Amino acid sequence: MTKLKRTKNRALAKVYSKIPSLVDLYAKKADLVVNTTTPFTPLNKPLASCRLALATTAGVHLKDQEPFDMSDKSGDPSYREIPSDVSVGQLTITHDYYNHVDALSDPNLVLPVEPLRQLLRERFIGSVGPRFYGFMGHIQGDHLDILTGLTAPEVAAALRADEVEVVFLTPT
Repeated sequence: MTKLKRTKNRALAKVYSKIPSLVDLYAKKADLVVNTTTPFTPLNKPLASCRLALATTAGVHLKDQEPFDMSDKSGDPSYREIPSDVSVGQLTITHDYYNHVDALSDPNLVLPVEPLRQLLRERFIGSVGPRFYGFMGHIQGDHLDILTGLTAPEVAAALRADEVEVVFLTPT
């Protein structure tokens, strides 16, 4: 992706954050996916007995991991594993489609690592899984099939293997 295109995307993200009604206009024209097949699964035990993990669509990843691909207009359907003992200073964001100035200054806004640890200390939750997951939002076209058919099931299997019972998703 050219530097000019990335600059344009970031400028649009800033404009959208200042004038939210423009997002509504965009959404009316967007080809949105409405999921009607995922069943509601009630929690069958208290949170204080559950293992939790975090997942975000904010484009968060470790600074030393490969950035999300911003050159593809359809987005990047891959994910990044983030160790749950991560320090917020190790995180960065690769995502051109929202204004992430605040999120860069406090990554807990989009990946609430420290608040989750506070809940653990207060015994509000039972434990924390060994890893969290960073995705890039703004996935469309054929990449939606990759995300729903390959990437998401792969992450779901890893969460099950980690015995995670609750995932807190922070969409952006």
